[in-house]
Amino acid sequence: MTKVQVTRPVPTSPPHLVTAEYPSSSLSKAEGFRLDGALMESLPICPRRPAHIAPGEKTNSENDWAWVFGELGAGKDPVKLTRTLPERRPDKPNPLYYAQRTIDVASARLWLHEGIPFCDIVTMLEVRRRFEIPSTVNLARAHEIARTAQHMISRQKIA
Repeated sequence: MTKVQVTRPVPTSPPHLVTAEYPSSSLSKAEGFRLDGALMESLPICPRRPAHIAPGEKTNSENDWAWVFGELGAGKDPVKLTRTLPERRPDKPNPLYYAQRTIDVASARLWLHEGIPFCDIVTMLEVRRRFEIPSTVNLARAHEIARTAQHMISRQKIA
């Protein structure tokens, strides 16, 4: 049997007492949750086509996209469109979320085509929804929507 002797340096100051408290009634705040930007960028965006749609037929969502894109391109107010689209699509699980997202992605895509810088698009999206979406997620959401619009444009150029 081999003996090993361990020597530790003598501390130059006395050790400090450290305590940790874990209250049982602690609350988590929204600021404590952040979306991981690298994770968001790595998520694949896969187009889905329901099996019951015949080739060449458009889905309701594709028709909504064409309508929103045309309305925004014609200069219609995105706030009014955000109120109108949920009325057209009450079948969606969250019609307001669907409308906000559809209109914001279409806006970002139009702005990118106009040559507006990415960072300005993020700011415009964030400002547009500042009273509707909690500030803790609004900026990350604006970035994700602008990236989605960029991705749509890059896929269009490849095809």
